[in-house]
Amino acid sequence: MKEKIILVDDEQVIREAASEILTDSGYAVVTAACGEEGYEKIKQEHFDLVITDVKMPGISGTELIKMIRDELSADVPILVITAHGTLELAIQSMEYGTQGFILKPFTPDEIRELVDNVLKKARLIKENIKLKALVPLFELNKRLLSELNLELLWDLIVDEAANYTGSERTSLMLLENDGSLQLKASSGNYHETDPDKENRESFNDWVVKTKEALLLDSAAVYPDQFKQMMMKTEIQSALCTPIIARGKLLGILNLAKVSSDRPFTTSDLEIISVLCGQVGIAIENAKLHDNVQNVHLGVIATLANAVEARDEYTANHALRLSTYATFIAKEIGLPRNMIEIIKRAAILHDIGKIGIPDKILLKPAPLTKEEQLVMNEHPVIGSKILSRMNDLEEVTVIVKHHHEFFDGTGYPGRLKEEEIPIGARIVAAADAYEAMTSARPYRKAMSFDYATSELEKMAGRQFDPQIVSAFLAVLRRTNV
Repeated sequence: MKEKIILVDDEQVIREAASEILTDSGYAVVTAACGEEGYEKIKQEHFDLVITDVKMPGISGTELIKMIRDELSADVPILVITAHGTLELAIQSMEYGTQGFILKPFTPDEIRELVDNVLKKARLIKENIKLKALVPLFELNKRLLSELNLELLWDLIVDEAANYTGSERTSLMLLENDGSLQLKASSGNYHETDPDKENRESFNDWVVKTKEALLLDSAAVYPDQFKQMMMKTEIQSALCTPIIARGKLLGILNLAKVSSDRPFTTSDLEIISVLCGQVGIAIENAKLHDNVQNVHLGVIATLANAVEARDEYTANHALRLSTYATFIAKEIGLPRNMIEIIKRAAILHDIGKIGIPDKILLKPAPLTKEEQLVMNEHPVIGSKILSRMNDLEEVTVIVKHHHEFFDGTGYPGRLKEEEIPIGARIVAAADAYEAMTSARPYRKAMSFDYATSELEKMAGRQFDPQIVSAFLAVLRRTNV
């Protein structure tokens, strides 16, 4: 779905020019000729970015910004467009929580670059929010799997889904043997006999038929047959998500907002989809016992990917590191089960960075001493996250100690030599090589020769000499 921008400016020439530039850049653009019109449109629809002029008849740009922040959204990105750029304006804009301003006249590149950067940052923030929202699902997953009282389980599912999303009407419908859906639990002002029942059943029928989720609101794109239904109902936004286990549809989780002016988003859909996956596992717990751990790992891997998504420079870092670590483990002749443990640990080694503030994690320059101390906490944070998972004890130990130095000067435990788990020694060498040969915001990627010479130089100090020797043999033989 295209990101949606609203442009509020009383000058038609500016509206048309900026709209054309941003539309050509792949955005969906809505325009408004005054502050009043802009406010009404923002009130009715979800926008990913607001661009507003400062001086307009009626409601001024600064008044519009204040109204948006006070009444509609505290976090939607806002850009100011003006012909009167001053330091005072910049300070005032920042006080209202805007992300910058565009000076008239502007070039296509200027407005395009600023909008791209602001929306890119907004996407990273959303990913981080989504990432942090996923973490409690670990604990919820345990509760779902351990709750054997079905009536209590149904209530737990509904209550937690409502808590995560702010749903005002929530219901859990399970598929019976005859193909009908039966209400198991509900919360909010939900009633089986409410006026929306007929429409809700139509939505559910579509989900049963397609096994796909429905995101319904004024800005969403969905099948034409539902548009008239949404106009007749008091529901402003809804999520209808299938509960599936092993390809089999078990039921549907319905969430709806009536009075809220904050509709469900794709992030809500993703989180509820994860929750519904866990619900499906809980329902079929007895039959799927052997697969529970793999699902845990799938959720953790999602977190690991989301950590990398916060920083474009570390994208695919864990995957490449896992490849190197696997090569080393095979080179020194470790058994297959240990290789799999090391592979998992390599993928999850930086999971603890979820607890590191963005200003440190995404800093485009070397860290200060104080910042480095904060960053050094990530192995411990990661081990605490993983310690909640059954059967991940060996992975957890590797994650905790992958920054130990062979000479005992590393962290967090200052372990040395054979005290350091073999998996952690392997991940440490692979991690260092991958980091050196990847670009960072403050430096270019280092050459193969430089990186390998650094490994040799630090053998016996930072790295296990035998691990380094095996790694270099693999690198020079395979050119990976």
